[in-house]
Amino acid sequence: WILSLISHFVESLSYLKYFGIGSVIFGLPPVAMKAYLTVRRCQFDANCMMVTAALGALALGEYDEAASVSFLFAISEWLESRATKKARRALGEIVSLRPDYANVIDPNNGNIVIVPATNIPVGCSVSVRTGDKVPADGVVIEGTSSVDESSLTGEARPVEKHPGEEVSSGSINVGSTQLVIRTTSTVSDSTLSRLIQLVEEAQSNTSETEKLVDAFARKYTPFVLVIAFCLCTIPWFFGEEVGRYWALNGLIFIIIACPCALTISTPVTYSAGLAATAKRGIIIKGGSRLECLGHVKTVVMDKTGTLTTGRFALSHLEPVGESKSRKEVLELLAIMEAPSSHPLSACLVSAAKDEGVVISENAEEHTILKGEGVTAMVGNARVYVGNSRLFKRIGMYSIPSHYTDWAEEWSDEGGTVGYIGIEGVGIIGMFCVKDTIREEAPCVVSSLLESGVEVIMLTGDGQGAARAIGKQIGLEESCIQSQLLPEDKLHYVSSLKGSSSDRHPSLSGGKKLILMVGDGVNDAPALSVADVGVAMGEGAALAMEMSDVTLMDSNLTKLLFSMDMGAKVIKTVKENIAFSVVINLVAIVLTCFGKMTLLWAIASDVGTMLLVTLNGMKLLSPRAIDAIERRQHKVAGGSQSKRKRKDGQHYDNINQVGSGDLELV
Repeated sequence: WILSLISHFVESLSYLKYFGIGSVIFGLPPVAMKAYLTVRRCQFDANCMMVTAALGALALGEYDEAASVSFLFAISEWLESRATKKARRALGEIVSLRPDYANVIDPNNGNIVIVPATNIPVGCSVSVRTGDKVPADGVVIEGTSSVDESSLTGEARPVEKHPGEEVSSGSINVGSTQLVIRTTSTVSDSTLSRLIQLVEEAQSNTSETEKLVDAFARKYTPFVLVIAFCLCTIPWFFGEEVGRYWALNGLIFIIIACPCALTISTPVTYSAGLAATAKRGIIIKGGSRLECLGHVKTVVMDKTGTLTTGRFALSHLEPVGESKSRKEVLELLAIMEAPSSHPLSACLVSAAKDEGVVISENAEEHTILKGEGVTAMVGNARVYVGNSRLFKRIGMYSIPSHYTDWAEEWSDEGGTVGYIGIEGVGIIGMFCVKDTIREEAPCVVSSLLESGVEVIMLTGDGQGAARAIGKQIGLEESCIQSQLLPEDKLHYVSSLKGSSSDRHPSLSGGKKLILMVGDGVNDAPALSVADVGVAMGEGAALAMEMSDVTLMDSNLTKLLFSMDMGAKVIKTVKENIAFSVVINLVAIVLTCFGKMTLLWAIASDVGTMLLVTLNGMKLLSPRAIDAIERRQHKVAGGSQSKRKRKDGQHYDNINQVGSGDLELV
């Protein structure tokens, strides 16, 4: 190609142009094979256009021009493959976290047996030495060491694990002590396997903009080829010189009009955005969801486990009447809550153990009453544990006035009040539990409000407890919805969407999308109906499956990062489209004035493709990531005192905090 190019500039060496035939022979066949396969599907793409241009140049005797088309387009194909693989590889790194083997401890003699990780049963003991990966989710039963969870959560700082604490598959023991864990899941049901499944789904889902660009290219390419065919054939009827001139311009037009810059850079941009978020522990199910994140105007947040940590503490426990002592009430609470997986249940069971209560019976026919509590048979008695809504519904809410005064007082302090009652006896005890706000929650809410995003909190708790949490995170009372059942949350999110909402917005926007953040099984329906569902990684597996985005370490600041990345991706795609269109228009104008050659046409096409691809790949660069994070810190740091609402008024200082709160399920 270089030798043939010399003939283009040095007229005395014009014979060197024949070396261009060699460039065509070596560079064109791979492109021609792709073009052939495309034509067999009755379609046309950039490969068809380049093959047409190269063969046309050969027919006109412009061997150096044909060599330029073949060589430079082959280079562009290589650059495309390299850029795409880099973005895909960044996502695929997560798949490599799965260990091949595990060191299982033989329960009979204590020897270590190396087995395939896929064969690890639940309940076995596994040795995780320094540098080893944790093969399956489990609980530490021996040893204290630091564990690197950065590949799962994006958190670079190792976490120290002690006996009794949970570890996730794919994390690495980076400390100096061996850990022995008891597996709580198989490899196929582990956190890492769910993460890999989400990543694979993300790689297969394309955005509406990508589909639009592909559809445009499929319809646009045949149109361009028809025009080029007319330019290359009709002018020959007016003489050989005229025909040759316009045939060359027709080939130039094919090169200029090639949409490869858009068809290559758009998927690369989305892949880079998905990889950048995945590296920080944010798994987004495809480019369409990433694009939606950039259009979100309303964020709906569940309270318990989302805005709060979900770590409960029993603050009050009082027997009602004289039928049961405090210890008997606490024992009955522990019996009722032991079969439940809700964090509140674990709190009550733990409180009973701390006070030396021994569970002597088992609950039978244990049933969860969504949004109200639980019921079961203990001995021969039907027992209920739940909120006031439950006991009012079953006609058992009848207690002296001073107990109701206590309940109101506890609720106003930010606690969640619950009751325990026996059918035929009535309420025998009441208790209050409190939760703590996530450390980052006030700043995240503040940043969203500063960005013009509406924030709404949903909870099943009473108004007093909900207001206390709302005040602590900086929400007005009008932005708090309390006393909601799971189906109420579903209907509320559906009403916000409205009949005109679109889960697949165009690149230009126009839709104000609704984002829902939750963590529990009860949140799954609302997550599925929202335009974008975001699940906390520490929450229920069902919530992760029903959501579009998963925050692996349950850090709400990652929500801001994902929304900013979505907006950045949209901006980058718009930049690429605008730049490509401008360059093509300039090239067309130069062609009309006879100032363009095949060499400069293919050079401009490849150059444009390279620039827009690099522009898309910049989303993976540390500078781009740091810019997003700096902007988040700036917004959060500058909004600690006063924040404006959309009506121009000011919110109260977010440092005026109240007490924590829990949602009773």
